[in-house]
Amino acid sequence: MTEAVRTRAADRGPAGLSGRHHEREVLDGLLKGAWQSRGGAVVLTGEAGSGKTALLDRCASAGADGARLLRCTGVHSEAALPYAGLQVLLRGALDRARSLPERQLTALRGAIAPDDVPAGDRFLVGAATLGLLDELAEERPVVVLVDDAHWLDLETVDALLFAARRLGMGRVAMVFAAHEDSAVFDGAPGLPMLHLGPLTDEEGAALLADRAPDLHTTVSSRILGLAQGNPLALVELAGALTAAQRDGSEPLDAREIAVLPASWRVRRIFDERIRALPAPTRLLLTVAAADDTGDVALVMAAGERVGAAAGDLGPAEAAGLVRVSGRRLVFRHPLVRAAAYQGAVLAERTTAHRALADVAPAAGDMGRRAWHLAAATVGYDEAVAAELERSAELFRSRGGRAAVAAAYRRAAQLTEDQDARALRLAAAAAAAAEAGQAELAGTLADEAGPVSSPSAIARLASVRAALEHGRGRAESARLLLVEATAEVTAHRPAMGAWLLFESAAMAWDAPDPVAAARDTRARVAGLDFGEHPVQRGAAGVLDTLAGDLAGGAAPIREFAEHVVRTRQERSLTDQVRLHGWDMLLGEYRTVHDEAVALERECRVEGAVGVLPRVLLRLARLRLFLGRHRDAYTTAVEGLEIARDTGQSHLATMLSGVLAVLAALDGEEPDDTGARERRDGGDQQGSSGRAGRYLCPGVAPAPFWLTRAQGLFDLGVGRYDRALQRFAVLTGGPHRHLMVSVHSLPDQVEAAVRIDRATDAGPAAERFTRWTDATGTAWARAVELRCRALLAADDAAGEFYERALAAHAGDGRPFEEARTRLLYGEWLRRAKRRADAREALTVALESFERMPAAAWADRARAELRAVGATPSAPAADADLAGRLTAQELRVVRLAATGLSNRDIGARLFLSPRTVGYHLSNAYPKLGVTSRAALGALSLA
Repeated sequence: MTEAVRTRAADRGPAGLSGRHHEREVLDGLLKGAWQSRGGAVVLTGEAGSGKTALLDRCASAGADGARLLRCTGVHSEAALPYAGLQVLLRGALDRARSLPERQLTALRGAIAPDDVPAGDRFLVGAATLGLLDELAEERPVVVLVDDAHWLDLETVDALLFAARRLGMGRVAMVFAAHEDSAVFDGAPGLPMLHLGPLTDEEGAALLADRAPDLHTTVSSRILGLAQGNPLALVELAGALTAAQRDGSEPLDAREIAVLPASWRVRRIFDERIRALPAPTRLLLTVAAADDTGDVALVMAAGERVGAAAGDLGPAEAAGLVRVSGRRLVFRHPLVRAAAYQGAVLAERTTAHRALADVAPAAGDMGRRAWHLAAATVGYDEAVAAELERSAELFRSRGGRAAVAAAYRRAAQLTEDQDARALRLAAAAAAAAEAGQAELAGTLADEAGPVSSPSAIARLASVRAALEHGRGRAESARLLLVEATAEVTAHRPAMGAWLLFESAAMAWDAPDPVAAARDTRARVAGLDFGEHPVQRGAAGVLDTLAGDLAGGAAPIREFAEHVVRTRQERSLTDQVRLHGWDMLLGEYRTVHDEAVALERECRVEGAVGVLPRVLLRLARLRLFLGRHRDAYTTAVEGLEIARDTGQSHLATMLSGVLAVLAALDGEEPDDTGARERRDGGDQQGSSGRAGRYLCPGVAPAPFWLTRAQGLFDLGVGRYDRALQRFAVLTGGPHRHLMVSVHSLPDQVEAAVRIDRATDAGPAAERFTRWTDATGTAWARAVELRCRALLAADDAAGEFYERALAAHAGDGRPFEEARTRLLYGEWLRRAKRRADAREALTVALESFERMPAAAWADRARAELRAVGATPSAPAADADLAGRLTAQELRVVRLAATGLSNRDIGARLFLSPRTVGYHLSNAYPKLGVTSRAALGALSLA
């Protein structure tokens, strides 16, 4: 295989290969890697005619030596059909998908064979695509080639990118080609990009000398100037010359269009060739260009309806514009397809689409029929609009949010009634927002104009608010929602209650949460929501944010209980959205257990897009509960999936959790986040803990970063700096409630350390008020610790002992260990050395288990101060600490007896990648098989 890859393409191959030596080397390495179980992907970008398709053809030729080839091409007219590209790519391989986990198989069948079942979460389809590719690669390597990826439907792009980032140790190579101006791969980190720039003058001259050796020198120079380094333009411009033009005896001016890019000059040549064809052939080409399936039978069936016969394809084949390969009709180049479609007049295009619509039901795809009907319609047509709307809901059942948006938008364009048009645009805007197309969602919301329907008002307000929030303008989002709440509630109280709930959520994130909450309460004071449970929960959140902790606690608890009681009545997305507000009251263990159930349901249902939000909640909870290693593995997984699913806001929050964990473990965080531990001890610093955390290029959320930096400063004794950071988090209105609450005891400790009682006292009082309102045991224990720090030396001991008694069974080992550390310091100062040793030893053991190395170092220093000889960090005993986050997740699941396939289904990895992680983990753990994992302590 290796030699075949290196030697198959002669230098004289397609024009696009000329001068592309570096690109060929990269692609050869990619293909070679697939044969050596090193899967990978690459993205080719460049203008039309730059050689992208030629390079894909070369990969296809090389891959033919034993590899399985899967190929598809994006088509503009089909970009609004969900999974249209994936159907072309994978439909012939669906029979091999039977071994996939049931949820993945169902999702993939729904995407590829839409008549069977709904597709569900589009990222689950990505996981299933990965599983199918891995299954196919068991026989032989798989080469996936995607041309014109910028015209693919968004659902196919999401699925393929999700799979591409997880190829790992599989035998799969993926190559995407897209126009250089396309944004389809923006925000797709982790995939190498290869840009095909213009050829140099020397490379262009060599190509012309090879392809058109009879060109006169001056003609060759003129062609080089016109082509601007575009390989296809060089060959086609030279090929279009007459003999007299080639030898320089006839000028070229008539063929020059100097103001146009090279690719458009090539288009002009293709236009001329198509215009020279017989009329039936031209119309048949228009039909073929309007179809994305490439199915010869389908194209010919539609062609018959416009008066074309099978023989009419011949002239186009003879002109080198198309070819028939098996059952597929293939255009020579994407520019030929563009010329065939865009060069046709409107009547010809509408005729072609209507013919395709007529044959679409026979092909079993009503979605295509609706879109072809829409493309064939000029002006308003409610019947076609209604069919598009039905198709939109079909697309929704298949997880195609972008397709839903496109269908509703086109339906709105065909709708004459203003209110009906606004409702359809509102639906389109909401679907675009759900698909992550923020700019489009804003455009659609603006197109809706003034609306009177309560449903349209509510939906548009939610969309606009979500867009404002995504831009960092939570206060603007809140005002939009409050205004809509006032408009809607009189007509639809339940709908108004939901808008109020969204307003409360925006108040939480507003620059001044206190003022925002108070303003929201004032604006809705006279509205009648009918005691809706959601309204009660929103009111509790607003009261809590406004400072009325006692008034807010009961409604929040009632709302949390209501959400749990009625969870089976709601979608999984709504369950996640409504869950966890009792975190405001410090109910971490209860919320954690509920979040674990949600996580399990996300994995079972394959709700990959929702899972990062649940993992963020779990990571925070595990951090708050002192389960640092679990928080680490949870945050790393959540961050990886958030990045893979384009949820950058969640990624920054998860990076913030990792920054705090880094600080607790002795790494100073910065605005690039913490660093990921590498395999092997040579990547670790002298402390044995450097490089433990993830640094994926995602900056932590600012308030989490400030807290992380404050905790690091507190841990290493930089109390002045720590106090400054905690003051930012707790002082003034611009604060995040939970981060602020957790920072108050830290502010107290930092202030006491440098004798700043004026700073410590007010912070302690605020934490006492929060503790009194929430009544949680762990908060009472920490509040008593704060009292001990502020008490006179002779009274502090009693507060420490009461604090430790309150800690018993509170599930907060980190806070308990901190209390013991401070108590041990007090005991040392009180000359009670034996008691101090006992308290400090227990604290040290707890810090080492978490891990919290910075605090463990402090405990060791205190033990040495009382004459003890603390043991060195027991790195060798920390089995879990030897593994990467992914290895630890895999090993823990393997220890329960799950197979590689089952583990892969839960973690959205291929079984081969699971096996790779296990093989890396075994030597680190000192075992040789999964049977030995159950006996290990991997807490």
